[in-house]
Amino acid sequence: MMTTMTTMDLKRSIKALGWPGLLGLLALALAAALAFGAQTWTTQAAQLQAEADGLGLQLRGLRAAGVLNGPVAAPATPQQWQQALPSADARQQRLADLLEIGLRMGMVSARTEHRLTVDAGAGLERLRVSMPLTGGYAQLRAFIDAALRHDPALSLDALKLRRNNPNAPELEAELTWSLHGRIDQRGGGQQP
Repeated sequence: MMTTMTTMDLKRSIKALGWPGLLGLLALALAAALAFGAQTWTTQAAQLQAEADGLGLQLRGLRAAGVLNGPVAAPATPQQWQQALPSADARQQRLADLLEIGLRMGMVSARTEHRLTVDAGAGLERLRVSMPLTGGYAQLRAFIDAALRHDPALSLDALKLRRNNPNAPELEAELTWSLHGRIDQRGGGQQP
């Protein structure tokens, strides 16, 4: 009998509230459920952020230790470093490779300028290559990355970027590279 009475009271209460009251109660119940869910989500987000921060710290530590770049080698002596450089005989092929990589990446170069510097006493040479290019930013980044990965004795000495119009998709770049090489000392009498 008590159960029937409670059901009847509930029906009367629902009728007294009407549809707007029922919708309000439903919205209140939904808000309470979302508030409880939001607390759970906030806790999960904090845990994930702490985990991401820990992984980032761990990654920075690995990079600093050189673990991500392969095994850490003992420092080379100057003679070992010099012997690891490409021979001066490979200069033209290395330059051709650099230009070909640019062409494959879609970079347009009107001209390049070269200047060779030789230090016969040290047994080293450096070919400076000034290269004006036109292309997209992503293309330029891909070209620089590919070139530096292809030739370990290549360095990018200077980079100037210019965009004629802020909305232009292409930019003008002036790159200055150095192709480092070693000179064969057995040739004898080679002067700069």
